[in-house]
Formats: sequence, structure tokens, C-alpha cells
Amino acid sequence: MYICKWSLDIVYGKQKDALEIIKKWGAEKFRSSNFSKSRNNRVMTGFIGESGAHIVDEYVFDNLDDFEKALTDMGQPQFQEFSKAIAPFIVPGTQKWTVYKVVS
Repeated sequence: MYICKWSLDIVYGKQKDALEIIKKWGAEKFRSSNFSKSRNNRVMTGFIGESGAHIVDEYVFDNLDDFEKALTDMGQPQFQEFSKAIAPFIVPGTQKWTVYKVVS
């Protein structure tokens, strides 16, 4: 099992706007991409020890093939509007994917 986390920092004062986009984007991911293979999804924001402008979008996959297919699916046209909508809110250079392998 793999925990796949997309993290990014948002421009000050734009957290609410960014979270609305992520919520709609997530619904479309589960409707029309391999993200539907994720066992679990949750979105978190920094609270104590991390800036509230830090957002983590987390997915749980049984295997890396499903995750890689999900990432490839993000190139489909229905996802472009979300990418364009959130881009102005992202602090440049802060978005990344981190993948953890569950060992116990």
C-alpha cells in the first residue's frame, strides 16, 4: 500500500479559494480518472507547526501502477480547468508529490 501526498503552499489569504477548487477537482478525479482506485482521500491544511497556507491532498493506493495511471489521467481535458484555476494561488516551487510505502 502507498500513501501519495500532493502538497503545495497557497498565497496568503487564498486558502478558501484554493480548497474550493481542490474539492471540485477531487470530485472529478473520482468520477473520471484512476484516482477512483484510491482507497481513501483527505485534504489537510497546516495548523500547528505548519503554515495554514500549506495544503496536503492525500490518496491511498494498493499499488504504484494505479497511482501512475491516475497521474497520467490528469492530462485529460476535463482536468485542465482546475489546474488553470488553482495556478494563480500556488506559491511557485512549492507543489510536489511525496509517496510513502506502508510497511506495517
